Amino acid sequence: ENTDRLVRLVNNVLDLQRIESGEVTMDAHVCDAADLIVQATEAMQAISQQHKIQVQTPPKPLLIWADPDYIVQTLTNLIGNALKFSDPGNVIRLTAQSCLEPVLLPQLPNQILPQHRIPTESPAMALFCVQDHGQGIPSDKLNSIFGRFQQVDSSDARKKGGTGLGLTICRKIIEQHGGQIWAESQMGVGSSFYFTVPLAPTTTS
Repeated sequence: ENTDRLVRLVNNVLDLQRIESGEVTMDAHVCDAADLIVQATEAMQAISQQHKIQVQTPPKPLLIWADPDYIVQTLTNLIGNALKFSDPGNVIRLTAQSCLEPVLLPQLPNQILPQHRIPTESPAMALFCVQDHGQGIPSDKLNSIFGRFQQVDSSDARKKGGTGLGLTICRKIIEQHGGQIWAESQMGVGSSFYFTVPLAPTTTS
């Protein structure tokens, strides 16, 4: 178990270094948010038969401008985090929807310019949400959990195999896409993790 955790930690550190150094280039193109949610859900459901992951996808394709592999990685990180801190049998819910207006939160830093160039003006964003019914996160930790080696409860996270870098990697990936990531939580009720990425540019004939 300790060996597995060390391997995960090393891999996470390497992932983070590659993203921060610019070694990784986001290969952004048009993709369907629903497809990415299904990919992430299937990957995580296979390793956790004790939890039920409920997916709510848009009734029609929600096209986003993103690197699909990195969005799937973000979703699997968030699902894995929810699984660690949810009791067996609890439902984890994933949703994605379009936002007609840019999603800007006053407590967050200014939106970071994407690493890649979006072909046309695309102010509207897609909003993803991963919601659990776990133990919850104290309000004073909601921002710090996205920092390096930050955990809600280090002793509890250690028992569950956490490395303290998963959410940092998520934040870096979403920032590279020009989006934002944040959490809302209520102790004893559960947590919701949100992130935004640009919608795909619309084309007119």
